[in-house]
Amino acid sequence: MTPLFLKEVGRNPWTLGLFLLPPLLALGFQGRGEGVGLVGLYSGLMLLLPPLVLALGVPLLASREEWAFLLGLPARPFHAFLEGALGVFLGLALPLLPGLFLGAGLLGLGGATLWLLLSGVGLLVFWVGLSALLSALLLEERRALGLGFGLFGLLNVLYGPLVVALAVRLRDYPLEGFLTLALLLNPQEVYRVGLLSSLQAPVLTGPLGYLVAERLGPVGALGGLGYLVLAGLAAALLGALRFARRDR
Repeated sequence: MTPLFLKEVGRNPWTLGLFLLPPLLALGFQGRGEGVGLVGLYSGLMLLLPPLVLALGVPLLASREEWAFLLGLPARPFHAFLEGALGVFLGLALPLLPGLFLGAGLLGLGGATLWLLLSGVGLLVFWVGLSALLSALLLEERRALGLGFGLFGLLNVLYGPLVVALAVRLRDYPLEGFLTLALLLNPQEVYRVGLLSSLQAPVLTGPLGYLVAERLGPVGALGGLGYLVLAGLAAALLGALRFARRDR
């Protein structure tokens, strides 16, 4: 299944957007220092990469008709779905990695290039995993895409203001555990704060960064990256388990 899904992703002309996205974002951070460029590019990818991943991956993974045909082949549903998700990931990673290298060159990152590559791959793993989970839960392209874009809006646009508002509202109540859970629900932000902390970049972490440091303690870049990748892998595995148990 992996070569088939890899080929299908590669045939989509919009996949080229993953190559163009990092260098275009990098142009806005040139000459601002290595740390600022790295964190700024990662923050830009948080806003622009997930919609591309959802739009390119979900229609393949959530296609009930295509799975009905593919599972006529001698393949176990659990492994077939994971192989399909892997094919989507590889198909998206192939143009993204050269784009990240080009973005790193435009920013003159030097040794921080590795962190940019790891950041991009970690973000891709997370959103491919979420795409796989939503696809397996719904097996209907439009509903999965709608829920995926809604989740993107919640995690990457509304998350910061909502968590800060929650912290302000709950400051007089013994609900610290609830707030900690809210912070852990978005591994992307946990990693961003850990990356800022490790680089000691002259960039304000904002109130969300303060809350993460206060509730979760010091989160290093490596720990945040591991949490981001593990969350994506766990979502993909849950999706494969759900897909294998569905009544088809």
